Amino acid sequence: MTRASTTAGAATAAALSLLGGSAVAAQRPANLQLIAGARVAVVSLLDAEVTHFHASRRVQNSFLKTYTVDWSANAMLMEALTERLTQMGLVPVAAGATEALRRAREACFLDAALAKGLPKACGPLFAQLAAAEHVDAIIVMGPGRNDSAHGTRRRELPEYLRGWCFVSEARSEEGAADKAPVLLNLTELLLIRLTAQSAEISAREWGGDQAQTWTGFTPPPDLKDIPDRQFRQLQPLFAAMLKQQASGVLEHLQVTR
Repeated sequence: MTRASTTAGAATAAALSLLGGSAVAAQRPANLQLIAGARVAVVSLLDAEVTHFHASRRVQNSFLKTYTVDWSANAMLMEALTERLTQMGLVPVAAGATEALRRAREACFLDAALAKGLPKACGPLFAQLAAAEHVDAIIVMGPGRNDSAHGTRRRELPEYLRGWCFVSEARSEEGAADKAPVLLNLTELLLIRLTAQSAEISAREWGGDQAQTWTGFTPPPDLKDIPDRQFRQLQPLFAAMLKQQASGVLEHLQVTR
């Protein structure tokens, strides 16, 4: 496993309640209708990274560190979707993001209020991807932030948290983790409908309303240096959260035979 550079900084000592927040009520979108045999592109714009945020009563003991992991977000997304799409009579297509779409990730995901729809400049980028892959719809995963633009913000945590995260907590003065970390899935999963010259969101599932405990977690000697073997425990836990998220999106997809 290759480690990303550590991002250390001051964090608020108030960041101690890890399960706060509730889902935002949203209007149910219209279902996307496809014919049997239609091709659906499956695309991930999520980096293979997991961020650890540790909240301590002593500000100097709080920290943030991002790790690069050796599991593929693209493969995990395909695994979460393939069986159900195939059962529905559709053809899942593993597609790579275009360079233009990768460059626009900030605008199309991190900085976007996707509950209001795709930013105008992003629709044509998805249409171009669909044309290149010869598909009839797209399911795409990208990172979101812990902010009100994406969902109910967890106010006890920093807004800049994004993507897959785990949060440990220290209530004691020593700053060591007191209990198993909480996993957060700060990602957006979108079902994209194609239009004549562009594309639009047909359904959206925000993963940030999910939270799961890291079962089986044992605090390592150095909490700032999680060993590789413990990250291997995380992959199936995030995969389960992603599968739940995928099920929510697929509820809005109907197939005509």
